[in-house]
Order: sequence, then C-alpha cells, then structure tokens
Amino acid sequence: MLTAGMDQGSHTYDIVILDDQGPRVVLEKSYSTRFVKERPEVTLHAINGFDVKAVVLPTGFGTVLKRVEQIKEEDYLEISLKKDEPSNSSLAKVIKLFKEAKIEAYLLPSVKHLNTVPKHRKLNRFDLGTSDKVCSAALGIYTQVTRRRITPQETCFVLAELGSAFNAFVTVENGMIVDGVGGTNCWLGMAARGSVDGEVAAYLGKFSKSDAYKGGALYLFTENAELTPEELGDAARNGSQRAKMLADAYIEGVLRDISGSLGATGAKPKDIFLSGRVSGIPYFFNRISNQLERILGIGVSRMENFGSYVKEGAIGAAIIANGLVGGEFREIVESLKIKDASGSVFDDVYLKQD
Repeated sequence: MLTAGMDQGSHTYDIVILDDQGPRVVLEKSYSTRFVKERPEVTLHAINGFDVKAVVLPTGFGTVLKRVEQIKEEDYLEISLKKDEPSNSSLAKVIKLFKEAKIEAYLLPSVKHLNTVPKHRKLNRFDLGTSDKVCSAALGIYTQVTRRRITPQETCFVLAELGSAFNAFVTVENGMIVDGVGGTNCWLGMAARGSVDGEVAAYLGKFSKSDAYKGGALYLFTENAELTPEELGDAARNGSQRAKMLADAYIEGVLRDISGSLGATGAKPKDIFLSGRVSGIPYFFNRISNQLERILGIGVSRMENFGSYVKEGAIGAAIIANGLVGGEFREIVESLKIKDASGSVFDDVYLKQD
C-alpha cells in the first residue's frame, strides 16, 4: 500500500511516498518552504501518477483528527495561530487544494490535543509540539520496534528534534506521547530564541510571531542569522570563542529540556533519538550524544529513514497515513491514540490582557 506524508519546515517542505511492503520509499521531494508558499499546487503534482491510498498533510498547531473534507474555516486559526487571514496561510492553501481534489487526506492533532498527555502539562501552553512532532514520534516508535523487536506498546524514548530554526522534544512511554516541549517553549534554538523571558518581552513592548523565529544562536553570533548551523559548528570547532560559547548554550539547552521532561514524567527511556538538520552535523551530534550518554546513561542515535533524505516528520506522516487506513503500521497509530485526540490549543490558556 502506498501512502504519502508531508512536512512543512522553517526552510524546506518535504514530501514522501512510502510503500509499506519493505518498507521502502517510492518518491521523495524537497522544496524550499518559500517556493511551496508561492506555488502550493506542487504538493498535488508531486503525488500525481501514484496510487496513493491516503495522505497526511502538515497541520501546524493541529486539530482533532479530521479528513480534509471535514475542515471548516474556523479550523485554520487553530492550525496556523495567525490572527490575520488564517485561511490564507500556506498550510491552509495546501489543505484547500487537497479538499478540492477530493483526495483521501488527513489533518492531525498536535501534542496538546492528545489525551495521553496529562492536562496539568498543558496549562498556559499552545505549543507542546506541532503535528509534525507527532509524526516524528510515529517514526520513533517504528524505529524502536524494529531495532529492539518489541511491540509499539513497549516503546519508551525521548525524541529531540533539532531543526534549523526550532528545537522540540517529545517523550514517549508505553507507545504513547506523555509530554512535549514545543519550539517556543524550549531553551535556545538555532534561529529561534526559544522560551522568552517575560521581562525581555515586556521591555520590547511588542512581541510578534516573527520575533519568535529570531534571537537564537545564529542571531547571537551574526545578528542577522546569515550563518548556517553547519558554519556555526565549524566556527566553534576551529576555535571561535563566541561560537563555542553559543554552541555550549545550545547543547546545554538540549540537555535541560530532555532532563526536565524525564524528571517530570519519571519515564525510563530505552533510547534518545535525535532528528532534524542539526542532528546531521557531526560537531553537534557527537557533543550532544556524548553528554547525554555520560549523564543519563542512555544510548543516542538517529531514527530509521529508509534511505531517504527528507525530514523525519514527512516519513512519520506517511506511516500515520498508512495506519489510519488499516495498513501495516496501524498498531503504531493505535498506540499513539491519535483518534482519541480532543480539545483545542486554546484550552486552559490565560489570554486576558490589561
């Protein structure tokens, strides 16, 4: 059975078609996110000609599980968290195309929607991990099941997604997501500043959505983030004291977020999985994995990717699409309890202002 998954990242928009016999990747595409925003129809064109049974689309901050034909105008605000014309966001444009094409496509919950995460961990939070982090967790379950020869319900791991802009962390226990730390709630990211000191926000006087994408390690090094994560790693390795200091802060932040989740949940993970662009940079992967193994005594690795170069979230999305229509990966989807998701990202958030 062929299913497709898509992942909209800060810089790249990835598409994969997965055959559950093997499993094997049948098609992989990676576009710049900016290009897809301008030409959303390329997402449809990419899968044309394939007998795809189901697709999981990027769903941003998520919604309860829905087929694309069930989407309503008011859902776009929750998915994008953009007050101005949410139905015109890049996510919405792709969703509308698939709805018009009458393709079997699904929209997923984010971590906050999952009932497997206790309510007290959701208070005053929108972002515990966007819907693509749920997809990456599905790939993590597949990876642990395959490598350790266990059932999905026996899996237990922490996923650290280290992207070109944001970091995010998901803790899985007994095959269920039990905790998440979204990109705007983490410590320092590569481009994104992570969690914001309330006094800094007050001093700025006005804090916009675009401000959340700035202020990370790259901005603190160059002030305009013209450096890439790879170049920051090279600068630190070659003796730049400022680059080394920023790398130390970034790496320590990863350790803080993982340790904090483990302390809160009491989970005893069998593995820690690193994913995202930064995990592919030897300088950062080696330093992070060495410290995690030394401090926590837990093995660190990357997840299975079936030989593909696309992001883990896209592969995980194809796995979930397969499970939703009764394919080989249905036990992974059942374990994640995606179908039981409920509520809204706006639940239990204090939004009143003076």
